[in-house]
Amino acid sequence: MNTEALYVEPGGHIEDFPLADDAERQYQAIADELDGPAVARRLGRHLTFHANAFAHQRPRNQVALSTWHDLAGGPGPDLRGPVIATAAPDRDGRLQPLPAASAELIAHWARLQRAASVVDGAPAVSAAQDIGTRDVQCDAYAVRHDRASGRWAYVVLDGIGDEDDVQAHVRRWAPALAREAAISGDPADAIAQIRARLGEQHRHYMDPAAVAVVAVYHHGDPMLRLAWSGDARAYRLNHIADLHHLTKDHNYAQELLDTGRTPKKWDHNSVTATLEEGQIGNTQVDVDLIAQLILSSDGVYHPLETHEPGLLEEVAELALDAKDSAASLVSEALAVGRRHDEKRDNATALVVTFPRPTA
Repeated sequence: MNTEALYVEPGGHIEDFPLADDAERQYQAIADELDGPAVARRLGRHLTFHANAFAHQRPRNQVALSTWHDLAGGPGPDLRGPVIATAAPDRDGRLQPLPAASAELIAHWARLQRAASVVDGAPAVSAAQDIGTRDVQCDAYAVRHDRASGRWAYVVLDGIGDEDDVQAHVRRWAPALAREAAISGDPADAIAQIRARLGEQHRHYMDPAAVAVVAVYHHGDPMLRLAWSGDARAYRLNHIADLHHLTKDHNYAQELLDTGRTPKKWDHNSVTATLEEGQIGNTQVDVDLIAQLILSSDGVYHPLETHEPGLLEEVAELALDAKDSAASLVSEALAVGRRHDEKRDNATALVVTFPRPTA
């Protein structure tokens, strides 16, 4: 019977490493895999890291060091180069299977290390807007980078109405929301914080309002975090060109769909939550699964999905980069409106592509 173990590289690559049931052959297999004699560093019966005894010139194994620190609550040995993780040996000297909790912790730190090992440079981001047939542009977008934490935040606001005070409202609060999200790292909490600040202004029910979608990215976090209130949307185009809707609209049309009824043409215009009040949705998605992140107002997605289903996905798939995708989504949405002889809403698309891991 084989003993479960893990081979762990400094850059975060891990794979299963089966060992024979015989202690002598176990240790010989470890030495062979590590290209030389191995020294075992034990942390109780939870974990043993086997490392090359002469690996002092190799890179530090941050996965192993972080795992050790997490379990021990303090710094561990200076593990370098690839290591093999097992549990402690039994009385006969045979290495025991790695406990599931320890294996999960190693996988966690390996994933974070892979996410941190990205090519130089910031995420590529581009946004496009058009006023449509409206009198005032009442969409707004913002991008903020918090240097202290390294986090990036992306925001799209879609103002409700077509007045100058709505435009001023979204232009003020889009950057404020992005700044709050980049600092806190929690987009849902950022919406709540902005909502609290708006509440301090003794708002009247006739005051300007907007729907919002927010995304937060950090190179050391494998998950992209999203929050929204209203019907501004986020989509993920994956690496095999499938488009996934990541948010769920807060509007009357969605409420009807949730109860098995069919919405009428304009039911999507009745929103049930906004930046200022109502439900705050949140989700997260693995950054490695995203070829493009698309944040958009309904002026983009609604004409594309209503009149020509599949066109939104096709436009994003054929885009050369984030800039091409954002521009193409907006222009196609307006073109669909013209083809169907409809009024065109303010249209905004913000598209992000993220650095790819090197490991």
